[in-house]
Amino acid sequence: MISSHYNPYRRFGLVALFATLLIAFGLMRLFPMWDRFFNYLIAVNVVTFAAFGYDKLVAPTQSMRVPEAILLALTALGGCVGGIIARPAFRHKTQKMSFRLAFWPCVLVSTVLMAVYYFWLCSECR
Repeated sequence: MISSHYNPYRRFGLVALFATLLIAFGLMRLFPMWDRFFNYLIAVNVVTFAAFGYDKLVAPTQSMRVPEAILLALTALGGCVGGIIARPAFRHKTQKMSFRLAFWPCVLVSTVLMAVYYFWLCSECR
């Protein structure tokens, strides 16, 4: 059994969570007039882009890679723009059919979540 210290899902999931929160809170302090969800979207897209780039960087080495589930979760949780830009920019995960088949539904989920928030839940946005 893999110890939790070396569990890539836990490690990269926590790093992504804390990086997203840190960037989002930093943006809230710098731009208090912006919507909080907008700050979150910027943060999660930056983290998604960085996660794809890091995974491409360590792909040829023996280093621990970012699990595809983490990349897909970041994409589905609002990082669709970062993922869409990162894939061709880094030429990463563009040929693997199983990833492509999972990636585009995650983009759709992300888009639906953003639309639900802005059109139905955000009273300040209207």
